[in-house]
Amino acid sequence: MSVLADLYVSTPDKALEYDETQQAPENERAEMTGFTAIEFSTLWAIIEGKDWDEAHMDAFETVMEKDGGDRMISLLPTKFVELSAALDEAGIAAAAEEWAQTDELEHCEPEDLRETIEELRRVARVAKESKRSLYLWNSV
Repeated sequence: MSVLADLYVSTPDKALEYDETQQAPENERAEMTGFTAIEFSTLWAIIEGKDWDEAHMDAFETVMEKDGGDRMISLLPTKFVELSAALDEAGIAAAAEEWAQTDELEHCEPEDLRETIEELRRVARVAKESKRSLYLWNSV
């Protein structure tokens, strides 16, 4: 069973609508599978150059949870969005290599994770430039 994971740019008043429609302008959305707040919190620690701790995970605010957690929307922490938007190619490559070594992603190749990080950077830049937030929608 795979987890659907969409990153999307929104305002707080419209963020929950995504659960019903899964629609956003193409440049404001990134579709992927297998990533939840735990994987992204691990990536955040890597980008920061820190050890992961529960504070990384706790900073992902759950704004919606349905069907016993089978569908969720989380608000990505502002600091994580800012750091992601600022990544350069070398930073993406280094983060992908380290992320692939984590227990959560031990079966992923760095090149595949690089594409995920590039997509994260793309939508993080849209969120930052538009002064909106970045959300993670998950569905099992």
